Amino acid sequence: MPKTNGSGTVYQRGRIWWVQVYIDGKPIIQSSKSDKKADAVKLRNRLLAKKERGEISGGAPDRVLIGELLDDLLRSDVKDSTRYIYEKVVEKNIRPAFGKIKAARLTTDMMDVYRNKRTSDGAQHSTVNRELSVLRSALYKGKRRTPPKVHIIPYFPLVKETNIRKGFLTDEQYVALRDALLDELKALFVTGFITGMRLGEILAIRWEQVDFESGFIVLRTGETKNGQGRAVPILDGDMRTLLAAAKRDRDNGWPSCSFVFSREGEPIKDFRGGWRNACIAAGVPDLNFHDLRRTAVRNMRRDGVPQVVRMKISGHKTDSMERRYNIVDADDMNMAKALMGKRMKAAPAVAESVVVSGNPTKPADTEES
Repeated sequence: MPKTNGSGTVYQRGRIWWVQVYIDGKPIIQSSKSDKKADAVKLRNRLLAKKERGEISGGAPDRVLIGELLDDLLRSDVKDSTRYIYEKVVEKNIRPAFGKIKAARLTTDMMDVYRNKRTSDGAQHSTVNRELSVLRSALYKGKRRTPPKVHIIPYFPLVKETNIRKGFLTDEQYVALRDALLDELKALFVTGFITGMRLGEILAIRWEQVDFESGFIVLRTGETKNGQGRAVPILDGDMRTLLAAAKRDRDNGWPSCSFVFSREGEPIKDFRGGWRNACIAAGVPDLNFHDLRRTAVRNMRRDGVPQVVRMKISGHKTDSMERRYNIVDADDMNMAKALMGKRMKAAPAVAESVVVSGNPTKPADTEES
């Protein structure tokens, strides 16, 4: 067995010379791929120089498993809501498929195989894109570490998405869905429909953030997706009525619960079953909660709320959502047609005679002399 001293060791296995050095208490063993001891000595010296410069650690890039990089990602300084999503994706799909593969051996072909397997099982390409993006984040974070755990990042084959959702909820559908939902979900639904807040932001709201007197819900800095705090209006009508009812229920039944949207004193985390059943009953079986976000932005625009203000309320930093989802429908086009037509009616009417091929024609009832 080779000795484990600070200067590293060279030794033979058959005819080939090998090198072993210890870094951070872990051995790094590499073959010189040569039957000459001098080549092994050069390799050892290179490794020791890299060690001195901090370019390698006990987790040598050629030995690091993707599972280790995924662990690092989940421990990194991402937001709790993002970490929750990462954990779900990693443990259900990414780790089983890639966890035991060395990061240095990951190839684009492997990811193509993964995509084919996932889509054959019924996953959408957009879903696979999100999963591979998590894997990509793990590798990039590994490359940015000091010393790096990853040297080369392969090309990630993300497919262009063609299934962008364009669902909206009309006012009539809103009433039907509101009435079909369980009582514990009504305030949650109405808040999303009116404000366009992200579901994760809504579920995290605590009563201390709700100010009925001023008429605002305050989202604190660092607790939103974009990291910026903002105030969201509490509108009179369904929103105020349902939130006030939820407050009374909480005060009378489970006063220690700090979450606004709760189920018998426990914060609501998953309501897919109740949502799906209500959507079917309301005649909107394909509606996603995220569709409320697009609906709210469209409604605010129709109500004349300036873009900068509606972006502030919904939490968008850019107008990318309005451009991406093309928040325009038939009602918008009819409204535009009416406004445009109103202006044109005020212009002088064109003469009855028309120009054809550059020559004026006489009205049909005019006889030639």
